[in-house]
Amino acid sequence: MSVSRKTGEIYYTDEELRAALQNSNALEYALSRGYHLIKDGNEYRLQEHDSMVFKRNGKWHWNSRNLHGDALDFIQAYENKSYKEAVCILAGTIGRPAPVGPARDLKTLPPEEKGEFILPERAPNYKNLFAYLIKERGIDPDLVKHLVEQQRIYQGITYNKLKIVGYSKDGVARYSYKERFKEEFTNMPLIREMVNNGTADSVFHAVECFSVTEMKQLIESGSIRAYQNLLMLGYDSDIPRYASMRSMNSSGKAVKVDVTGSDKSYPFILEGSPESNTVCVFESPVEAMSYWSLCRITESNRINCDMISTGGAGTSLSLDRYLKEHPGKKCIVVGYNNDGRNFGHDINAGENGMQRIQKLYGKAYTVTQHRPHLNDWNDVLKNYRHNLEGKTPGLKSQQAVRSQKKREVGIAI
Repeated sequence: MSVSRKTGEIYYTDEELRAALQNSNALEYALSRGYHLIKDGNEYRLQEHDSMVFKRNGKWHWNSRNLHGDALDFIQAYENKSYKEAVCILAGTIGRPAPVGPARDLKTLPPEEKGEFILPERAPNYKNLFAYLIKERGIDPDLVKHLVEQQRIYQGITYNKLKIVGYSKDGVARYSYKERFKEEFTNMPLIREMVNNGTADSVFHAVECFSVTEMKQLIESGSIRAYQNLLMLGYDSDIPRYASMRSMNSSGKAVKVDVTGSDKSYPFILEGSPESNTVCVFESPVEAMSYWSLCRITESNRINCDMISTGGAGTSLSLDRYLKEHPGKKCIVVGYNNDGRNFGHDINAGENGMQRIQKLYGKAYTVTQHRPHLNDWNDVLKNYRHNLEGKTPGLKSQQAVRSQKKREVGIAI
């Protein structure tokens, strides 16, 4: 830890930040600091607050407060420390030594049950997807159609109480019950069938699942409920490796998760012009789509840039892979959310994420920030669609129209 002689404030070095990022597994940190955790499947709940959940991948969720992140975020949210203090704590330069590597108690825990990456089955039509993205989210219709054609997004089906176990050789999704609902299905025996995960390079293997007839009976009887979800994919060449899934309900709490087995290093990408040397980085695919739509509205040249999502402000795995695979890129524009207290956030995860990217890549790339004037870029887009679109009276020149639009959406890109 270093302290400024002029201000008396602490600051961290590049080496300390690297150490903190390496030690930012929240589960390891909680165990190393003596927090009382109760195992619940592949998750661990804090005894004092059972809505605080730690995952084996190093992330945590405080469901009752809608907070989440890694160890850096946990220290800020739960221990009420500043970002600089959190970095120094994980680097081992404040208080106790850093929790370097796997914590001792973590070695005694049962191994994580890693799920296979299986995409949800596709819905017979995409009416909900088009309505959700275009009408509710305000995304450009041409972009939505293009992404559907590219199979970068699709409308998927999931069922409560059931889990997908693969696809049969005729391409039909096969299901079994979730373990916690086992007692409800004791009178419905499972069959063995050969399935794979639905991708071109996947090997077939035997699983236990419901027959097609039994699935039909479950659906028709109302014993299970189907949910329509938006799936947004990251690819390894033409093979999907990552999928972000979110519910499309307009009321109630939105469900936003990564599909089990997703590889977060494969980003969702909106491809721009090969000649552009800039990549724009966002927290989620919807934010990337929103920014692209705003670029089209304002006729910004930035629409020619590649746009990727990192799956949250606390990780840079997808940016790492992207930059290695695109050596011609020289500039990074960070468009993370404006997570200030004015928008109901206790942790400014977007600003913290920007600082991490600046520290990690600032020496090799030109890193700039483009922060939305509202909470996120989709809020900016929706505000324009609902309140400002078309309200440019008395403007004669195209340049005047473009300038007015830029002022309306609060951006100059």
